[in-house]
Amino acid sequence: MVVAMLWSAALLSVMGFFYLSHRHAQSLRVHAEIVGHSATAAAVFDSEHDAQDLLRAFSSVPDVDLARLRRPDGSVLAEYRRPGAGPSLWQRVGRVQRLAVPVRANGQTVAWLDVQAQEGELWSTMAALMASLAAVMLVATTFTHLVSHRMRAAVRSAEDRTRFLAHHDELTGLANRARFGTALAQAVATARHHGTPARLLCVDVDDFKQINDTRGHAAGDQALRDLADLLRQLVREGDLVARLGGDEFAVLLTGPHCDGASERVSSELIARLRALSHAQSPCPLRVSMGGCRIPDDARTPDEAMQCADMALYEAKRAGKGTAVAYTPALGELQRDRQRLQQDLHAGIHRGQIELAYQPVFDAAGQVRSVEALARWTHPTRGAIGPAEFIPIAEESGLIVELTLACMARARADIDAWRAAGRQPVPVALNISSRLLLRDTDRARFLGELQTLPLSPHEVEFELTESVLFDDLDNPDSILVRLQAMGYGLAIDDFGTGYSSLAYLRRIRCRKIKIDRLFVAGVATDRDNALMVESIVRVAHSLDMQVVAEGVEHAADRDRLVQLGCDLLQGFGLCEPQTPQALGRWLAGPTP
Repeated sequence: MVVAMLWSAALLSVMGFFYLSHRHAQSLRVHAEIVGHSATAAAVFDSEHDAQDLLRAFSSVPDVDLARLRRPDGSVLAEYRRPGAGPSLWQRVGRVQRLAVPVRANGQTVAWLDVQAQEGELWSTMAALMASLAAVMLVATTFTHLVSHRMRAAVRSAEDRTRFLAHHDELTGLANRARFGTALAQAVATARHHGTPARLLCVDVDDFKQINDTRGHAAGDQALRDLADLLRQLVREGDLVARLGGDEFAVLLTGPHCDGASERVSSELIARLRALSHAQSPCPLRVSMGGCRIPDDARTPDEAMQCADMALYEAKRAGKGTAVAYTPALGELQRDRQRLQQDLHAGIHRGQIELAYQPVFDAAGQVRSVEALARWTHPTRGAIGPAEFIPIAEESGLIVELTLACMARARADIDAWRAAGRQPVPVALNISSRLLLRDTDRARFLGELQTLPLSPHEVEFELTESVLFDDLDNPDSILVRLQAMGYGLAIDDFGTGYSSLAYLRRIRCRKIKIDRLFVAGVATDRDNALMVESIVRVAHSLDMQVVAEGVEHAADRDRLVQLGCDLLQGFGLCEPQTPQALGRWLAGPTP
């Protein structure tokens, strides 16, 4: 860049010099010709006095220091010399230009005008031009240097940032999954070949989605940063904390005392989060943790992650907010769950899923609807309860296939009741949150609904509060589409989720099912009775029917009717029935 500027300056200087030199010579000749023309008379009459006056005209031309008017024989008629103490610096540096201009009269040369001039003005002009170019070059070079310096600094910063993000999580600054994977592989290799033990601890935030939904994503991000800071404080120097993604963290502890360090990290983390939640946050931050020992429990990085994940899953199942260490028995339990998952997948496609139906009664004892409950009879294990296989279906994604199988079974049972001369009542089917996550699953569900077909007079759908309200904010809400198609919706387990009145107004479900938590003992529990009464008033004001779930005792049933519950359901009224047995309930009131 600088070299290019120097070449440009040199070229401009040469061009400027020749241009100014040419202009200077032209200007000098013009002045000389004017004076020569004026001196014709003085030359003809050989008047020295007049010639001297004419030559003084060169005093206005700064560079002319000598001018003579010569006769044709070479003798001097008059001469002008510029007064002063010798030539200036620029005149000494510059060249001397000499010019001889003929003085003519009647076509004949009567005298010669000799002019001698210095190029001092030319060189001073060139000096000014060079100074200007130098100043411009200096400014341009300085500016270019500053800009390039900033650009280089920006590039270095971007490169540093890229290198940082290649190994660190952007939100928390912890190690990322890639860096953690490398460290875990090294720890496993060291443990196997040198006997240095290590401990892997997987940490997962409990109900993190609820934090985002109730307090906003900014609060969720801050919660993750706070957790990252706590983990940094709790580990020892040389241990590694990483964010694997989302709300999943991992801690790698190495050295001979890593078992004790792992237990300390787990207990202190749970205690500190509990203290912070009570002191600062209306929405408590809790974590579940699962750990394994290397190489005792796992001899490869993948095995280590699998073992820690198994322990973490067990911590979630145990009620969350706790830490569980991997054991061989736990591993066997997880493998049994995997086998059960495989069997469930096969069972769904082999038609092993059936439905039991629990009637929903009105105050007069009439069956107004039934809730369809999935039942699975394993070929070798026998009947497996929904509390065991439904969570497996949810976690594995089989819940979509299970829901579609239940819809097909409901279609077959409804047709069988009609063939037997029974008038079916609406069948309530449960919709899982997994069914709403992917567009392809939504499309399959709606397509199957039309293909079977199951009309709005034949089926209605039950959803938990969290599923219902989450889907409302979806631009392609399946719940809004179901309502537009005429299907009735019921909010299941009401009172245990968000319970937002604003959401109730938006969705306008047909039914609210009060959770059994508020129904049990309502005949004697004043608080439960007050809660039920409040829910009934709100629901009726929004033109919704109220269903009391989990009715076990006659006294509770009577009290619920007094409080205004429209419908009742529970083992105290009727246990779930096979499709064949339900036909008798469809014939008339309860016995």
